[in-house]
Formats: sequence, structure tokens, C-alpha cells
Amino acid sequence: MILYLTGTGNSRWVAEQLAEATNDTAVDFAEYIRKGVLPQGLADERRLGLVFPIHSWRAPRVLTDFLSRCPLPYGPYRYAVCTCGDDVGDGMELFFKYFPVDSGWSVIMPNTYVPMFDLDGDALCREKLENARRTIAIIVKNVLANLVEWHVHEGDHIWLKSHILNPLFTRFIISSRGFHVDKGCVSCGKCVDSCPMANIRLVKGRPVWGKACIHCMACLHACPQEVIQYKRATQKKGRYRLEDYL
Repeated sequence: MILYLTGTGNSRWVAEQLAEATNDTAVDFAEYIRKGVLPQGLADERRLGLVFPIHSWRAPRVLTDFLSRCPLPYGPYRYAVCTCGDDVGDGMELFFKYFPVDSGWSVIMPNTYVPMFDLDGDALCREKLENARRTIAIIVKNVLANLVEWHVHEGDHIWLKSHILNPLFTRFIISSRGFHVDKGCVSCGKCVDSCPMANIRLVKGRPVWGKACIHCMACLHACPQEVIQYKRATQKKGRYRLEDYL
């Protein structure tokens, strides 16, 4: 079984590629995190994979908080794959505390955090996805052979990013405050469907955010009218849709 947490779809795509090649089952972990329970049958799995995005050079806090309360069972082989826009800092090493693994990898995918960064251009997105396919092929071979491997792109300034910037980001930035919708909303509900934390509901046809936001930007990128914004930071930024590059 492969459990995945995703926002804009990058980690889901990686999990699905792995599942297809290994003949395992990809399972959306967000539903279980929201309910506070583990999927049934995990203890019987011959191998268990976990795929998740890196948020500000660490695993999402909602994931590590859940695993600290509900540890995943040990089995014959466990591995983790994180997706990132550029590098992971010390994120995977810190994640090992919550999910000790035999092997770990990072897969570089298109950038999606537009409040702070620009989107990658089309050419770079396609290049990253081609490289990701090659990385996934390597991961598949290693997983099927139950090999012990660790290939994680940590990047520079690891301590600063994961131990200084991430706690500040978590404390002062991660919140639904600042999300709003401009004129042009058609009440399609795609923002509601896209949120992994079920944190959005429509009130009089317009999205209202709750308190469980993880800043994955899924709602912003999913909006077909491109009218969901985060403060003023995303007004002139593009939107990312993985399916445009597949």
C-alpha cells in the first residue's frame, strides 16, 4: 500500500505512478488524517510507502502530528518519498522520527507556492516532470528489490531552512487568514473538492475557509476562474494545473 497526502496533485501523481509500477494500491491519506484513524490492513502489507509534499522544508505539520498520535505499523519494508519544488532541507531527516524507513527519496516537481515564489515556466515544468519520471523508475526498481537507499536532495542552508524558517513559517504564516475570492466566482465548488483538509465550504455560493488550512494552495490553483487569492501576493501570479503537463 502507498499512502499519500497531496494538495495540488504532485504527490498524488507520484504515488499513482509508483502504485501502477509496483502493483500496489495508492490510498489518499488525507481522509484518514481528518478522521484520526489508520487504514485497515496496514499491518499485513508486505511493503508500505508514504508520499507527501515538503512545505517550507519540512513535512506538513498535519502529517507529523497525526503520525505522532497514530504511528504506522512496522512491516517487512517501509519507504518514504517526498515531493518538493527545489530542495527539502532537513525535512526528510526530521520526518524519520515519525516514520522510520528502510529507504527514502525526494522527487523534484513544479513549484506551486505562489504566495512567495513565481511558478516555474512551461519548459521547466515539463523538464521537471521528465526528470521525475526517471527518478520514479529508479525508485520502483529499488522498492521491488527491497533495497536500502537514501537519495534526498537537501540543498543548501539546511539548518536555516528547516530549523529556523520553518518554525517561523508555521507559527506566523500557516493560516486561512488572507484567503479571499475576487469577483467572478461561479460557485462551482472545485475549491471545496480540492482541499485535502475539507476546510472550505460554500456560503451563499462563495467559499469560506475554516481553521484547518495547511497552505497547500490547492484551492487557489483549482479555481477555474482564477479568482481565489491569498492577500495581495497572488494577484499577478499564474496558476498550476498538473494535467496541463501530462
